[in-house]
Amino acid sequence: MWKSKVIHRIVRKIKLLIWKKYRLKIDKRDRKRLTDKIKTTSIISMNCTGGIISHNLGLQFLSPTVNLYMNAEDFMKFCENLKYYMSIEKMRECTDQNVIGGRDYPIAYLGDLTLYLVHYSSVEEAEKKWNERKQRINWDNIAIFNTDREGMTEELKDRFEKLPYRKVMFVNKPDKKHTSCFYLKGFEEEKSVGIITDPEGWKGMRPIDQFDYVNFLDGKDCI
Repeated sequence: MWKSKVIHRIVRKIKLLIWKKYRLKIDKRDRKRLTDKIKTTSIISMNCTGGIISHNLGLQFLSPTVNLYMNAEDFMKFCENLKYYMSIEKMRECTDQNVIGGRDYPIAYLGDLTLYLVHYSSVEEAEKKWNERKQRINWDNIAIFNTDREGMTEELKDRFEKLPYRKVMFVNKPDKKHTSCFYLKGFEEEKSVGIITDPEGWKGMRPIDQFDYVNFLDGKDCI
């Protein structure tokens, strides 16, 4: 048993090295494609996807939706009322054990929204970063990244279609009804897409790499 675990760890380390090599190559290629439009885009993201893409492309975070996620209903309310929620300065820490469950990261309320602060050590840290980054929003150049995770429904998809921004929702099956949906292959047997930024295989390609997010951020039709 211990030999199997050692071999697994060694293979994992080798994979990580190979993934990093390929990722650096891909990111270098994509960064050569950057335009002024892309560099000034504020990415509003339901989860960590926007932050990871910004990191890959070497972009400054021009939005506060980094290192956290919201459920589908809250994210829709957020996108429908961006300026209102951006006007809120203070977060309130969630102490409700029914909400916290087994999570080991902080959870906060922004008005009536619940923010799951996955990659923050405290609500205070998240609040500080949120207020810093929201000052950078380019209201004339916003792009929204959404997924069919966290309780997405047909009604919420309908509302998403009405948002007056450049937008995409990643889904696990083709959806011809909603023109903003982009089908990511590989999750057909699941209820929704999974973590779309997780590397797969030896070359470390990710589900999100099925989508040309560079062209999307540049305002080109990719859906």
